[in-house]
Amino acid sequence: MTAGDVQPDPAGPDLSSGSLTGPLPGNLVQVRADWIDFYDTHYHRVVRVVMLNGATRAEAEDAAQEAFKESWDLLVKDPDRWQAVTGKAAWIRTVALRRHRRPPGPRHRPLIAGDEQPADGPGHDELTVQTQLVLQALRALDEEARTVIAFDMDGIPTADTAAALGITQQRLRDVRKKARTALKKLLTETSAPGRRQP
Repeated sequence: MTAGDVQPDPAGPDLSSGSLTGPLPGNLVQVRADWIDFYDTHYHRVVRVVMLNGATRAEAEDAAQEAFKESWDLLVKDPDRWQAVTGKAAWIRTVALRRHRRPPGPRHRPLIAGDEQPADGPGHDELTVQTQLVLQALRALDEEARTVIAFDMDGIPTADTAAALGITQQRLRDVRKKARTALKKLLTETSAPGRRQP
């Protein structure tokens, strides 16, 4: 999956007027512009990370939207706290994954009769066979390993990933090494001659 496969939701947060923006003091105009750049840069990548962790495209987009809304609310209500968030790229992915993984409840609206059931991620016409094999292998990993690899794919620094996941950098390196070994084995098995590929 390339960065261009998932585009920011055109119906995403309303950044031009209304309750999300409101009148920002002059010193926050640049902060707002920086946040918009942050959204534009990371939205599709956050969706991809959530999809790599087993979400459908629709679920991933919902989780990403909720995460970015949380970041915007934080910026508006407590801009100093938002500015103090280190590793914002890792932080936004962690929030989106938390939104996706939360147990069902009133904020997790189930599909109702007549709703179209979303496909399990991008269709085969959107992905090459090799990418499908990689996605299948990633989904075979445990949750922690999938998250570490997904953050690595987006170039999130080790220190930021470890902080976001609440683990030590050494633990992260151990998880990464184990995950890469497992991925290599899984991908070797699925691409072996005579092996049926999806």
